[in-house]
Amino acid sequence: MSIAESLEIENIVKDWKQIKETQPRLRMREIASKLKTSEGGLLAASEISKTEGFPQVSSLQANWGELFAKFGELGHVMVLTRNEACVHERKGIFEKVSSGPGHILVVGADIDLRLFPGVWKFGFAVEEPKQDSTQRSFQFFSENGEAMFKLFLTDRSNISAWEKLRSEFKNGSPDFSPLFSSENKKETATSEKKEISSETKEEFLNDWGKLEDTHEFFPLLKKHGVSRIQSMEIANGKFTKFVEPKAVLRMLEMASLDRTPIMVFVGNPGSIQIHTGEVTNIKVLEYWWNVLDPEFNLHLRSDLISKVFIVDKPSKDGAIHSMEVYDAEGELIVQFFGKRKPGQPERTDWIGLLNKVSEPV
Repeated sequence: MSIAESLEIENIVKDWKQIKETQPRLRMREIASKLKTSEGGLLAASEISKTEGFPQVSSLQANWGELFAKFGELGHVMVLTRNEACVHERKGIFEKVSSGPGHILVVGADIDLRLFPGVWKFGFAVEEPKQDSTQRSFQFFSENGEAMFKLFLTDRSNISAWEKLRSEFKNGSPDFSPLFSSENKKETATSEKKEISSETKEEFLNDWGKLEDTHEFFPLLKKHGVSRIQSMEIANGKFTKFVEPKAVLRMLEMASLDRTPIMVFVGNPGSIQIHTGEVTNIKVLEYWWNVLDPEFNLHLRSDLISKVFIVDKPSKDGAIHSMEVYDAEGELIVQFFGKRKPGQPERTDWIGLLNKVSEPV
C-alpha cells in the first residue's frame, strides 16, 4: 500500500470517528457518502486500523461458491440486496445452493437469490457494536467498494457457525489498494441512449411477440441492441403500458388488502433477490414506500422513481404481466409479478389488480 493510500485511510478513520461522535445513528452507506468513499473502503480501513469502537472486520477469501454452500449452517438469517433507490430484506434459511462459472443460485421458500460473483472483489466478516448488542454479518463488494450483497445474523442464528466460517475463509493477505486508488473512485453512471432504427423496432416487436418464456427477454434485448428502458418505450401501447409512479403504492396496498401473493425482484450488478408471498404491512414514511412484514421488508424511494410500466410478455403458459419501475437514468429499480411457477398460468387476481391500478385515478 502506498504512502498516499495509508494517509487516506488515516484521514478516513479520523473523520469517521468524528461522525460517530456527532451523528451516531448514521448508517454505513450514509457515512461513506459523507466521507466521499465507499462502504467497502470503510470496512477495509477499519480492518487495517483496528480502531477501538469501530467494526471488527476480517477479510474473506474469494471462494464465494464454497462459502455460500455452507450458509445453511447459520440457520435463520436476513439477506439484503439493494440499489440506489430500493432495499430488499428477506429473512429465512438457506436451502438449495448451487454454483458455477460466474453465478451462485440459492433456491428456497425463504431465501431466493441469483448472484453474480464475477463482479465481486471483496468480502468481509463484520462484527459491529449496536447499543447493547453486536451485529454480525458477511458483506460483499465490487472493486470500487459498492455493496453487492449482505447477510446478517438474527437472534435465531447460529453464532458459532458464523465464527467458524469467518475463521475457515479468512484471507490473511488482502489487497485493498483498488478501494483507495484514485483511478477507481465511484463515478455517476451515464447511460448513452443509442438511436434505434424503425426497422430494428419492427423486428424487435415481432420477436417480442414470439417469446415462449420470460427468461428469453434478456437475450432478445442483446440480439437487437436495445436497452431495457428503450424496450419499454418502443413497446408502449403494444406490450407495455406507461402508468403513473403512484400506481406502485396502489398495487402494494391493494395486494395487501386482497391478500394477493406477489413476487418482488430487486437487483444490482452482483445480485438479484426475490421475495415470493403476501405483503401485509404497507407504510409510507416521507418519500419512502415500505413493506414492513416480519420476514420481508422493502424500502422504495418514491422520489427516485421516473417511469413505471405494466409489461406483457408472451409465454407457453400464456401472457405473463409484470410491473417494472425505473429511475431517471433508465435503470431498473424493482420488478413485481404475481406469484407463479413455470408451467402454471398467471393468477387472475394479479391480472385484475394490475388492471385496477392502470386505470386513471
